[in-house]
Amino acid sequence: MATLINVCGAARSGTTMLDLMLGNAPDAFSCGEVYAWFRPWQRHHFRIGCRCDQDPCPIWEKIKNVPEHRFHATVFKELGVNFVIDSSKEVCWLINSQEWAVANGIKVFNLLLWKNPINQAYSYWKRGWGLTSWYHDFLGYYGKFFETGLPFRSVYFKDLVSHPQHKLAEICAAVGMPYFDGKERFWEKQHHHLFGSHSVYKQVAGKQMAGEDSTIRASETFPPEFEAHADALSRQIAGDPKIQQILATLQQAEISSSSGFSAKDLEYLARKPYPLWYYAKKVRQVIRRYFPKRDNFTE
Repeated sequence: MATLINVCGAARSGTTMLDLMLGNAPDAFSCGEVYAWFRPWQRHHFRIGCRCDQDPCPIWEKIKNVPEHRFHATVFKELGVNFVIDSSKEVCWLINSQEWAVANGIKVFNLLLWKNPINQAYSYWKRGWGLTSWYHDFLGYYGKFFETGLPFRSVYFKDLVSHPQHKLAEICAAVGMPYFDGKERFWEKQHHHLFGSHSVYKQVAGKQMAGEDSTIRASETFPPEFEAHADALSRQIAGDPKIQQILATLQQAEISSSSGFSAKDLEYLARKPYPLWYYAKKVRQVIRRYFPKRDNFTE
């Protein structure tokens, strides 16, 4: 049966990486952040910039000109794959894609990837966004996701990069995908994903051009400038009930300790009317189509 896997979460490089790992098979296709093609909000979203670097990309020529609600079904039909992986992450798109999948008889699994808040803070800090800039994004993203009621299982980013073979095998078992040795070496396949983490793309492209193997970095070392603030940040995080509640929910749903997805999960549809923020975000998406932001490649 056709299977859609939504890889979501507030850690952009991690979701791109997991998207490509799961898409590393002949019968799987990685979309990347395809929602930005249908709901553009930056200038580069108005053109197909496939990571295969072909212009035009022969794969996207087959699937790009369809209504968004038929996109995933079209990929299965035109490309003949059994698994489609979508790392769009945007919460309105996740609600809608669940509806589209159920309506078309497609199984859908939501994988929610998360980072330790300290690492999340560092991801923002190293891009010059300040020590506290991560906080409201972290609360806002996971809070809104939980409010949708969408069924999910969580994946801890540190576990994925520290033990990629073991963690990926667990994920594959949970979503009914065959696992094979080396599946985590996503750079060995020519993917056709859109947008997503620019740093992951640069890493893979650079290694391929040089004819080298790539690696998955297991840990992140903080520079002294950030390390000086780490203890204070840790204390703030530990004493913040909103953050702790989110972490408890994520840990409880961890894919290695949960009972997996149920038949009821696969049939779930978000209740209408949706939360008010859903409609506000949809209005902003329409506005951004006509007034897109400047290109901003991050992570």
